[in-house]
Amino acid sequence: MNGMKNSIFLLFLSLWYYPSFAQTNLTGRVVNQAGEGIPYCAIGIRRTSIGTLADEQGHFKLTLADSLRNAEVIFSAVGYHDKAIAPFPAGRESVVVLEPNARVLQTLVVSAQKNKAKVVGEKSRPMLTFSRMFDQHAPAVEQGMLLTVPPEAWLNAFNFYIMPSSKYAEITLKLNIYEASNGTPSQSLQQTPILYKTTTTGWQTIDLSSYQLRATRTGKVAFTLQLVQYTASAQDNFIFGLSAKKSLANQLLFRYQSQGNWEKHAGTFIAHVAVSYAKHTTETPADRSAEPSEEPDAMTRTMLQVYQHHEAAKKTRYGQDSSGTYADLGDAKLYYEIYGQGEPLVLLHGNNGSMADFYQQIPALSKQYRVIALDTRGQGKSTNRSPADYTYDTFASDLCKLMAQLNLPKVHILGWSDGGNTGLSFARSYPEKVGKVIAIGANVSPDGIKEEVLTMFKNQLKQDSGDHRLLRLMLTQPQLTAADLQKITSPVLLIAGQNDVILESHSQLMQKLINNARLEIFPDATHYLPFEQAPKLNQLVLSFLGE
Repeated sequence: MNGMKNSIFLLFLSLWYYPSFAQTNLTGRVVNQAGEGIPYCAIGIRRTSIGTLADEQGHFKLTLADSLRNAEVIFSAVGYHDKAIAPFPAGRESVVVLEPNARVLQTLVVSAQKNKAKVVGEKSRPMLTFSRMFDQHAPAVEQGMLLTVPPEAWLNAFNFYIMPSSKYAEITLKLNIYEASNGTPSQSLQQTPILYKTTTTGWQTIDLSSYQLRATRTGKVAFTLQLVQYTASAQDNFIFGLSAKKSLANQLLFRYQSQGNWEKHAGTFIAHVAVSYAKHTTETPADRSAEPSEEPDAMTRTMLQVYQHHEAAKKTRYGQDSSGTYADLGDAKLYYEIYGQGEPLVLLHGNNGSMADFYQQIPALSKQYRVIALDTRGQGKSTNRSPADYTYDTFASDLCKLMAQLNLPKVHILGWSDGGNTGLSFARSYPEKVGKVIAIGANVSPDGIKEEVLTMFKNQLKQDSGDHRLLRLMLTQPQLTAADLQKITSPVLLIAGQNDVILESHSQLMQKLINNARLEIFPDATHYLPFEQAPKLNQLVLSFLGE
């Protein structure tokens, strides 16, 4: 239901491992000696994938196949001794009391001499990343990474990156920090649980300074996260994942539940930890190798700039203005905002983007045109209820329907990347409804994309879980033929960056096949030239439209 907070202490049970039709429900509440509920207590059976979490009041439900009816059920919570019960009483609500763990914390010694500060891990998000997805119905699952910090360093803050395409109103994460031994987590370094709520994506920071957490003499530390609670977005969509990158080391960690076996995978999360340590502490070679290069490559620099532009766009009114409204298309609702007066000019963003990506174009263009900025179906604030694969023809049809609702007989189109592809598809299918088309970083077939970028998309398709339709769209479409392009009668301005992901030879071929087209290549620009060279682009667009 819209806006409803879903407490996700639901059972995570892999029945295919235990083929039995008879099941037993174990229910109850986990409490401390004062009778207070212990939130998010981990409950599981050793060396299996069977487990769950209690909710924030300590209530739980675990469903077992009869073949595991007598198995030992382990209750585990930070700050308490584990408790094993076998067999667990069925058929009634049980109260499980955990005893506090009186482990003595290390004492923080404050000296007059300042400690060294250091950041260990991935400090920036590279261009080539993949996502590790979380299932909202599997709160017991832990995913994380290994890091090597200076011996006995104090852990001050943990930073990680939530993939921008995640969709939710709010999530609650549980951070677990362990001493690592033989390459896997062992003893918890915590005395109290660490919960973190967020409503945003991108970089996140969990302040650890109040927890007095300290690495052991080995400096080996494991950080894992669990999705323990969520509120779906207004459209009942939920997607949550963390960004990771390839590496030769097996630093990615995964386990189904607290008593399950750890799995290790190649790669590392885009995450880092800020630490402080005594100046006399000797760093090991492993400490130094854990740090990324201080000089990022060109791809990394570009993606850092893109991230900064996305953050700047979030601070503008675009995509969240009070004037915004929805057009109901039946199987989708398109969100749009209108700015300025004059001839209508439609702005179409790129794959997995939103109208806010045009935050540097809308102010300039709306001075002379009636700018209609919209979020493509299933992206930004627009919804999509159709299970069908995305196509540029579908997006073009959506625009045609929006125009009918707004009583617009003809529009100019400015499209970036996927938006450019949609603009060309629209001009082919509805030539009478188009004035002029500006297509930035567009292509007429996947063959026009550089091979290394296509390989990245293919790898993401293999690694990511969830809705792959936007990825498949770029890998399989468009498929505009020479005959299709010759149906375009409108004046067309093709724009690309000198270092675009679209091959320059492909852009040149498009210019030749479209009857009334010209091509502009921006020097020292990439696929993100609306971010990188906004004033020059705005001037060119206005000049072309005014011809």
